[in-house]
Amino acid sequence: MRVKRREKLLLLASGIIVLVLVYHLLVISPALSRQEALVRHIANKEADLKKIKALSNEWERFQRSRTEAEKMLKQRGERFTLLSYLEGISRQLGINSKIHYMKPLTFQDELKGSIRPEGIEIKLDGVATRELIPFLQRIEHAGKLLNIRRIRIQRTSKEGEDYLSVTLQVHTYV
Repeated sequence: MRVKRREKLLLLASGIIVLVLVYHLLVISPALSRQEALVRHIANKEADLKKIKALSNEWERFQRSRTEAEKMLKQRGERFTLLSYLEGISRQLGINSKIHYMKPLTFQDELKGSIRPEGIEIKLDGVATRELIPFLQRIEHAGKLLNIRRIRIQRTSKEGEDYLSVTLQVHTYV
């Protein structure tokens, strides 16, 4: 049996098509899949790198903040106590007679390190706004690492005049 020229061409074309399909299935398709996987992997690693850079910047800010806090703690001296400081500024401003109470705040012992939190709650009765503002300003802007965490101000009347009843919590670290 003789194969005609037309059939030979048809067999050759079919063979070429089969070879191209096998080449595509065995070489090109896996290469394209691997390339897509690598592109996804690179995108994931770039996102991870951005997160790492952001965390690194946050860590550096934290370290600078901690260094500044330690510097403030050293500047105020080892003999500094929150209670005596608050009594001193209240005496200087002439509002020490308006202090109803000053009591220390207790904290959980979660922080076990060289720096511990300390706090005092103060209640002032019959204080005027013009007396309260300098007191709060001296606490917040003392440069002694003090801050007011909570403050409750109520308006009261005394002898026909309006005064304030103030309860505040002052926090620091030692």
